[in-house]
Amino acid sequence: MPQLSIIIPAYNNSRYLPECIRSLTMQDYRDIEIIVVDDASTDDTSSVVKDLAEHDSRIRLIQHKKNAGTLASRKSGILASHGSYVMLIDQDDALAPNALTSLMLFAQQHPADIYHFGVKVHAANSQAQQAAAGMTSFLTPTPRTLQGEDILQYQFASSKGFDWHVHHKMYSGDFARNAYTLASDTRLVLSDDLYMSFILCSTASTYIAIPDSPWYIYHLGRGDTLGQQLTPKTSETIAQRDAQALSLLKKFVSQESSKIKRSDWDDRLADVRNRLIEHTMNEWKDNLPSENQKKTLQRILQYWEPDTVCGEIYRYVRDYAYAYLTAKDHKSQKTLYDKANAKTYLDMARYIEKNNGLPGSSKNNHYLGLREIAYTHLYDSGLLARPQSQPHGLRALLSTFLTRL
Repeated sequence: MPQLSIIIPAYNNSRYLPECIRSLTMQDYRDIEIIVVDDASTDDTSSVVKDLAEHDSRIRLIQHKKNAGTLASRKSGILASHGSYVMLIDQDDALAPNALTSLMLFAQQHPADIYHFGVKVHAANSQAQQAAAGMTSFLTPTPRTLQGEDILQYQFASSKGFDWHVHHKMYSGDFARNAYTLASDTRLVLSDDLYMSFILCSTASTYIAIPDSPWYIYHLGRGDTLGQQLTPKTSETIAQRDAQALSLLKKFVSQESSKIKRSDWDDRLADVRNRLIEHTMNEWKDNLPSENQKKTLQRILQYWEPDTVCGEIYRYVRDYAYAYLTAKDHKSQKTLYDKANAKTYLDMARYIEKNNGLPGSSKNNHYLGLREIAYTHLYDSGLLARPQSQPHGLRALLSTFLTRL
């Protein structure tokens, strides 16, 4: 029985597989099995894996008859694994030399369900290079140990949280296999990591983020669609998939809450709701042409509550209004751009509110808080005239502390 099972979900893109697999077979630590799950690829993925397996018996191939998506591929691989520990790696990424020796030594000395280690981001192109520093920061965990309920509480927290990618983590084998039996087989596409991370963190007893551990080589811009321009239809699809992930997590909580006892399920689902709608709306804002944004809101509102969508739009208003408020030169091109965008997104938020009776009796604190801060910045910057009944002091103080909520 191998000590470590490494699962690689694969769908087309076979040109990167040899590099990925060799980064594993050439590790100093040898007691591993490598399970490649070919998700019904239409290229030569299976033959590439078979050729490599002829030279290393630790490589196994699982072939799906029908394409089922990354979540299902990871699930197939993990449930077929035998290792005392399990790790996931994407087919276009790699592990740094000697990473497994360091990781397994740490695991032997520190028992846990989840081991979170760091990354080295390699940019595949100039566009990825611009995002590399931010991605490195996002994927580098804060060294700490979390126990029980604190794991999920921190996972999706607006501050002090940690990323929800399921790669660059190692899991206790039985723990991972049990967690993946609880997972749906539904195709989620972009939100599958977040969905699965919620389940893993819900069921874990101990999480450890390892200091000084840049062992996962993340090739940004290789296999993803970084910065790909969206259409109204693809923007709607993202909204639908993200909303589906939230629905599946609500179902998971409903089914497992009698076994997993905690008093804060509603708060944790609210946390993940905020992260999912943030993803939907950031894709809408950053990758959809501006002339399509307002009309696409109606498509997004088919899947998300109006106050949830409005909250994210007020986040943009907040940021642009604050940038204008703190600018030294209010006639510069950037400042005028910030001013115009603050007003554009404010108009969109008000449009949704008018058509849906908001804020009304909304109990969405995320939306209400972002709205409050956005209006504070609009009034303080002079972009909106402050109502005569509007008090200054408390809102100004709130603005100072909550600007980057």
